[in-house]
Amino acid sequence: MSPWKSVLLGELSSHARGKTLAKAFGAVAGHELPDSGAVFVFGRQLQQDAEAASSWLDWSSAPGRLLVVVPPFERVVCPVPVDWEAKRVEPLAGGETALGKLLAGERRHEIRGQLLPIERIAGHVVTAGWRKHPNAGLIVLTTLPLWSLTILDHKDDCKTWLDDLVSQAGKPPEKAPEQPTHEAHASRDLVQDEWIMMLHLCTGPYPTAKDVLLALEKSQVHRLESASAEEALSELTGLGLVASGSLTERGQDLLLGSRYATFARALWRQYGNA
Repeated sequence: MSPWKSVLLGELSSHARGKTLAKAFGAVAGHELPDSGAVFVFGRQLQQDAEAASSWLDWSSAPGRLLVVVPPFERVVCPVPVDWEAKRVEPLAGGETALGKLLAGERRHEIRGQLLPIERIAGHVVTAGWRKHPNAGLIVLTTLPLWSLTILDHKDDCKTWLDDLVSQAGKPPEKAPEQPTHEAHASRDLVQDEWIMMLHLCTGPYPTAKDVLLALEKSQVHRLESASAEEALSELTGLGLVASGSLTERGQDLLLGSRYATFARALWRQYGNA
């Protein structure tokens, strides 16, 4: 399975469904949040237990941490990490991943709200994500029943599914790899605010720099103080990575060669720029 440590927390750690999930994903039941790795929790507890939800949200804000929220869900709007809800739907065949296709017949919900779609089935968002900023860890809400007995004979599909999410959650600071060769094409290493701005530009195109900044102020995906946003946009323009409110070809190449490539592609798909 994934080389990361995978832990079941909260109600899931002692629930019968947790035993199946643990076998399929190589996870262990725990009582404390690990320094890094993947943590699985029940969606119902995230929605009902404000103290636990706050703790999990704070934990996931650091790179190298993946929070996976699994069914069951309550039929209410949840404000953690941003407003979302699980809507009841009829099972639909298909999916964008092998695991999604395998569990399609057992899926009973879709995710709606201010989250980034990660996987869809027939237009329904079945797995969605959120991160505080591009260098943060990742929160993933999935309607796929990862505790289903069906997946016990498909551990390779489970590994592929989890490893893809792990790759998007970043690395713990002490184990951060050297910058990829593609990133060296910029005249200097970009700082965090500049990466946030580049990812925000994936939600465009925007006619002018002013439009870029106005859209960022209203964004539910990316957050930057106005002064930081203006500075980041100006710096990226000076480096030749942004022009007229959009990423240049060089800027796109840099982003696709960075550790944020998967996140960028998801934004391009969502906003019709793929």
